[in-house]
Amino acid sequence: MVSLKSIARTRHFTIPKEATVEDAIEQMHQNRGGCVVLLDKKGMPAGIITESAVIGLLGSHRPLDGPAFDICVPKVITANENRPIDFAFDFLAENRIRRIVLTDNRQRFAGVVIQEDLFDYLEEDVYRIDLKISDVMMPGQRLVTVDEEASAEEALNLMQRHGIGSVLVGRAPYAVGIVTEKDIIELAFSHIDLQQKVSRHMSSPLATVGREEPVTSTIDRMRKGGFRRIVIVDSQKRCIGMLTDRDILRQIRGNYTRMLQNKIRHSQEIMDLLPEAIVEIFESGGHQIVHWMNRRATEIFGDRFIDRELKEMFDAKDWEAIGTSLADSSAVEGHKAHIGDMVFEISGTVSEAGNNRYIKLIFKDVTSHETVKENLRTRIDEEIGKRMAQEFMLMQQSKLATMGEMISHIAHQWRQPLAQLGGIFMNIDAAATFGELNADDLKEKTHQGNMLIKYMSQTIDDFRHFFEPARSQEHFDIHLYIQNAIHIIQAALTYHRITVDFRKYHTPIQILGYPSEFSQVVLNLLANAKDVLVERQTPRPHITIEARIVKPENGAPMARLRVEDNGGGIDDGYLEKIFDPYFTTKRERKGTGLGLYMSRLIIESKMGGTIYAENGPEGAIFTVEIPHQ
Repeated sequence: MVSLKSIARTRHFTIPKEATVEDAIEQMHQNRGGCVVLLDKKGMPAGIITESAVIGLLGSHRPLDGPAFDICVPKVITANENRPIDFAFDFLAENRIRRIVLTDNRQRFAGVVIQEDLFDYLEEDVYRIDLKISDVMMPGQRLVTVDEEASAEEALNLMQRHGIGSVLVGRAPYAVGIVTEKDIIELAFSHIDLQQKVSRHMSSPLATVGREEPVTSTIDRMRKGGFRRIVIVDSQKRCIGMLTDRDILRQIRGNYTRMLQNKIRHSQEIMDLLPEAIVEIFESGGHQIVHWMNRRATEIFGDRFIDRELKEMFDAKDWEAIGTSLADSSAVEGHKAHIGDMVFEISGTVSEAGNNRYIKLIFKDVTSHETVKENLRTRIDEEIGKRMAQEFMLMQQSKLATMGEMISHIAHQWRQPLAQLGGIFMNIDAAATFGELNADDLKEKTHQGNMLIKYMSQTIDDFRHFFEPARSQEHFDIHLYIQNAIHIIQAALTYHRITVDFRKYHTPIQILGYPSEFSQVVLNLLANAKDVLVERQTPRPHITIEARIVKPENGAPMARLRVEDNGGGIDDGYLEKIFDPYFTTKRERKGTGLGLYMSRLIIESKMGGTIYAENGPEGAIFTVEIPHQ
């Protein structure tokens, strides 16, 4: 919708409040709009001077260097610049003015709209009306005429006496020209003596129109000629009336209303054919009243909401969201709301016409769609529940398998101290048998036995703390927890004569995650490497562990852990399957196939990293990458 701001005139329409009448006349000469607005120091309209006010001053022969404020109308009728153009029709007619002074939201001057400006911005079908001049001319209109030999001042006095803006020049009922207020002000601006003959300064030839001519052609002539009035003549060229742009706009105002009504009726007929429910709301005094629904809306809601407040259609929460969106942005889009047992996606806009606001809302029925979504959401929740239950079962199985491995590691850790304890008891027994046991020897052997028992107890604590799960993520140095994993499996590696080379390239390397679970992943990788080396009886078996920070070209730094053995590598047919649950190559040893699956779950799902396997020159290489903090 086109606003008044878009057609406003701004240049040469203002003078300071302290300016003179001569300043006002100069601006009127420049703007050709028949008025000038006085502004205070804040840029707000403080008064308006029209051509008739200047004519009155000239008629009184007062000097032009006096204050312009003395002849202004101090009460300026203004309108906000964002008003729509159709607002201008009622505004001009109700206030009986031919121009609108516009202000912005801070009440500062924003321009002037002259009534003839409206012609260029009206839709053509507004004024393409099947009327003749005789249909719109004012009945009983009296024309004022001045003789060609009369002075310009006599014409001025006639305008002032009769309160009119122009006089015809000639002998009534005939005329050869016309003099307007604008012509008189041009004389004053040029300092031309008003005692000169009016015929020297009249507009001639006279613009005339016949009674039977169509109004449309008259409008076109006035627009092209740039004049505000045209003289009506009969068949003998006698002047019988005058038609002004105000008369035409008065007629257009009524026709514009009829045209809008026809358009509304036509648009409603179209909206009745649409599959969506459409509701129109009239806003007045802060209340939004439902005044029309299309056929689809009536089928859904019946007529129970007609002439009721819009908010009665919605729950309080939905109405608050819709009302806030309409107030803030004059639109709402895609808001879902429940009305009864149905779900609608609501979109709409707010428009203005004059002082009124209209809201048009489209109700798209998405009940079936939402039902499908709800069913799908339920199925997804069920599947997630099943998946979580399955993963819980896998976790339990993995824990059981890990417990078995831990018992094996504990056995390796305890084998040597148990043997040493046995030796101590044998020494004590032998010494006692041969009478060689004394108090100092017994004390020494007891101390050695206690130290071994303390070591075994510490081993149990180390294993227990190793598997304590973290309740939340924390920052930790991966070196420490790699070393913890090596310590747990060290006895088993030593037993099988497997060497471990732990290479640290950066110290420390901090990551965010679950440290005990990270150690469990490292332990799984070391245990797998050990099993392969033992099973294949690899000569000089060894495992290399590398920890470093890497910086990809496009991305954040990553902490990278590589575990490499010299056991000959992984069969190419197994590389894509080794992280699958229950997949194992340890048939004879009855492996569970859960270690690598759980490792991948921990690294990718819980720590946001990646884990993958590949074959190197001597054996398998497992790589873990986790964001570096």
